[in-house]
This record gives sequence, C-alpha cells and structure tokens, in this order.
Amino acid sequence: MAVAFAVVLPFAKTDPGWLYVCLGLLLLQELSDLLDGYLARRLEVVSRWGQMFDPFADSVSRLIVYWSLATAGLALAVLPLVMALRDITVVYSRLASQLRGGSVSARLSGKIKAWVQGLGAIFLLLTPLHTPLYTSLSTGWIGGDASTVVSWIVLLVTAGSAVEYVVGAASLSRSD
Repeated sequence: MAVAFAVVLPFAKTDPGWLYVCLGLLLLQELSDLLDGYLARRLEVVSRWGQMFDPFADSVSRLIVYWSLATAGLALAVLPLVMALRDITVVYSRLASQLRGGSVSARLSGKIKAWVQGLGAIFLLLTPLHTPLYTSLSTGWIGGDASTVVSWIVLLVTAGSAVEYVVGAASLSRSD
C-alpha cells in the first residue's frame, strides 16, 4: 500500500482528487497494521517471525510514505532521514539488550511514535486541502504553517522515542 501511495501521490499535484485515493491507501495501511497486531494478540498467534517482521514492515512502509510526502513538498525533507536513523538506532539498541538478556519488546515511546507518525502522515497528506497545493513548506525550516509544525512534532517524537531504547541498552551495559 505504501508503494501504491508513492506512485499515486504525484498525480495529486495536477488533480487533487488523487489525494482521496492516497488517503484511502494510507488509512487502509494504518488500519491493517492495527488490526494485524490486535488479532495476533487476541488470537494468541504471536510468533517470533511476526515480532521481527512487523516492525520492519512498519518502518519500511512509513519511510516510503514520508519520503513521498517530503518529495511532494508536504513534509520536511529531513523527516524520512530522522525516521531511518531512529529505526537503525532502535534495532542496534534492541540487539545490545538481547545480547545481555534484556527485553527487546516494544516500548511505550515506540507506540506513541507510531500513533504520531500515522496521524501526522494523514494530516500532512491533507495539507493541500487547507493550504495552496504544494506550497506549504515555502516558509522554510521553522515556518509557522501547520505542515511545518506537524513535521517538527513528528520529527521530535520520532527522535525522542529512540532515547528509551538507548537508555535501556546502556543500563544493561553498565551492569557488566
């Protein structure tokens, strides 16, 4: 769905009706992720494969969505980079924790980050409906428009969510 989103989004520049197609894809992506996690826990079919693959799939799909939003001028260009660096940091922090017998489960900050990224993407996608099409970031890095503010919120929550994982891994290192 994220790849389809990336393919369709450029058409919205000339025909805003495509925004609704992108919105549908984005909502379907987010809802299917929520439903997948809920059903896995509810039906007790959580697997090691799922525990590894689900965060990977979430990261890749959100990176594609935010890269698409950034290339369309609807999000800060640095946002996908921060997301990728956060995900790499979390993977290595989890690996370090696992090597020392610590927990590698998702943390509250990771869940909050997922919600902020999901809702942020929806808001950023709909920016052309409440501002002139594709001009929302013309004020620069710290402009006062809504899409820049939302981009910064997503960026700060994303980067901040890595801290809990790094601190957890570091605390295990100090006990050696």
